[in-house]
Amino acid sequence: MPLDRQGINSGAWSGRPPHRPGPQLPAFCRTRRPTVAVTASSLVGLRGLVLLGLAFQLSTLLLVLAGPVPPRPVSSTNTVFRSDAGTDAAELPPVTPLSDR
Repeated sequence: MPLDRQGINSGAWSGRPPHRPGPQLPAFCRTRRPTVAVTASSLVGLRGLVLLGLAFQLSTLLLVLAGPVPPRPVSSTNTVFRSDAGTDAAELPPVTPLSDR
């Protein structure tokens, strides 16, 4: 077993051969990148976007809770609409449930 003569403890075994380098960090950890400063104005802009998103969510929730929109009433015109069956809208036959038949 070879001894590691390059360290502080010249007679101690280091656990790896002297020709193999030790573990290193990945390249993305070793590169120096400029740090990004977080400013108060960027936080205010982010807060505005969050509030806008919450407003959209609240409006969507209110629309869902309101339910379907009822149909608009048909405005009367000068022409009279007659169906092919010859019945008016007020003369619809009564609807009976299936259990009564």
